[in-house]
Amino acid sequence: MEIDAEQFTNLVVKGERLRIAYSGRPGTGRPLLFIHGMGSSRKAFFPQLHALHLANPLYALDLPGFGASTLPRVRQQLPDFVLAVLGFIETLRLERPILVGHSFGGLVAAESAISAPARITGTVLAASAGWCAPEGAFEPTRWVWINRLGIWLTSSNGVGDRILAGLGVDPKCLTMEDRQRLRYGWRRAREMARMGRFYHTERMAERLQAARVPTVVIAGRRDTLFPLPKVIEAVGGRFPLWVIEQGGHLVLDQDRARFLDLLERAVIEIQGAQ
Repeated sequence: MEIDAEQFTNLVVKGERLRIAYSGRPGTGRPLLFIHGMGSSRKAFFPQLHALHLANPLYALDLPGFGASTLPRVRQQLPDFVLAVLGFIETLRLERPILVGHSFGGLVAAESAISAPARITGTVLAASAGWCAPEGAFEPTRWVWINRLGIWLTSSNGVGDRILAGLGVDPKCLTMEDRQRLRYGWRRAREMARMGRFYHTERMAERLQAARVPTVVIAGRRDTLFPLPKVIEAVGGRFPLWVIEQGGHLVLDQDRARFLDLLERAVIEIQGAQ
């Protein structure tokens, strides 16, 4: 099975039938389920999925309203994404996966594990939302059509390069393939255009600890969206917190080799904690 092949499965979430896109490959051991961030898609993880030296089954999905997945009839709330992730795990019969979430995907991963800790082996939260409110994040207007136009315009090379630089990635280091997958995720973030204020949660680290969910936190020292000092304060020493020194918010792309090394170590550590 090709990792970047597009597949689909159907879920029923709150009475609505949703078509969820995903990619992956079989393997042995606990599955890894990758959950993308806001303004992104499963394709954000393709370079990492191809380069990982783990034998585990690998899966990456498009959340509802992102990538090639269905845009639900009504605006989604954080619990709706959690239901979709847990439904995906049940439908594909993934046995106690390790959830790997980036940015907003980290928040979804954490809340999914808190909601159903017996069904999750652990979480790896990379440059994750949920520790604190985002600083300088995309702020949608109340007009969805204006937001959609803004999303489309900001994906152009000039404006997009400035956004990438602000998130810690040197645009000059990106290949054409990198640009295409990042642009795809941004332009297909239809739910982002109508989300309103960014999703909020309380005491995420404390609740993860109470749920006894093994967790590893990966953060970029130069992350301007979720600054490292605030992440350290929120985590409060409850979980291992590993820092990518040159990493900004897009830790997946800024230093891929370092991120892959930490991810593989995190998976081994979480599996060893069981």
